[in-house]
Amino acid sequence: MRRIFYSPKYTVNIGEHVFPTQKFAMVADRLKGKCEFAEPALPSREELLLAHNEIWVEKVLQCRMVLNDETLMELPFSKELSLAHQLSASGTILACREALDTGVGLHIGGGSHHAFADRGEGFCVLNDIAVGILKMRQERRISRAAVIDLDVHQGNGTASIFAGDPDVFTFSMHQEDAYPEVKMKSSLDVGLRAGTGDEEYLALLGQNVGRVFELEPELVVYQAGVDCYERDLLGGLKLTAAGLKRRDEIIFEECRRRCMPVAVTLGGGYAARLEVTAELHEQTLSVFLCA
Repeated sequence: MRRIFYSPKYTVNIGEHVFPTQKFAMVADRLKGKCEFAEPALPSREELLLAHNEIWVEKVLQCRMVLNDETLMELPFSKELSLAHQLSASGTILACREALDTGVGLHIGGGSHHAFADRGEGFCVLNDIAVGILKMRQERRISRAAVIDLDVHQGNGTASIFAGDPDVFTFSMHQEDAYPEVKMKSSLDVGLRAGTGDEEYLALLGQNVGRVFELEPELVVYQAGVDCYERDLLGGLKLTAAGLKRRDEIIFEECRRRCMPVAVTLGGGYAARLEVTAELHEQTLSVFLCA
């Protein structure tokens, strides 16, 4: 039975907020009996420093945020929130290791692609994607990696951290007129108009995803945000649940036929009904559970 990395501590009380931290527990509940759960331990300070500068890491570890920090993150910061995001960074490290060991690593969490080296943004505190990739490189398990980011929002923090790094290919396919207002330059960006539905989306994905593999990466990290869903509160794309499933199958099939290790992180999801968000995240992970 395949392992999935998850901690109950990912659920944090942040009051009335559009980001539903309880979705992680709901996804885990839906997957009981289909997998084994493994809980991450806290990452080391040195692991966080692989992707972030010392000032930001100390702010996170010491919980010493100023108003501007919280404004950019759009989250009420607390010790519990710090713990959740530290554990999430570790969860993606473990998913990357699992991918290299078994072909697939799954994380009920992660995908915090708006976090920059020196700050958090857009509900993201620590960029677990970057931490995971750089940790695998530090361990000399890989030299080259790729990020496939299919969240409705551009992966600006990830693009920034890996800007100028020839050994990491960042691919972001996102709604162009959505957050963040200022986009960073990924290795490949595909900006979509609001209202893009299944047929056009899947065609564009098929036309572009092959470029990710031209670098011959040794690991892919897939940010599988489900906020492309047609009834998401923070996105304007119009993918159906069936369209999202086909999207995930395309990534799975592209990686499988190349024998490419893939680590999957959840990313965003803000459907009006929380149960729908949990169902869509479960659908994503279930596509990869069959590997």
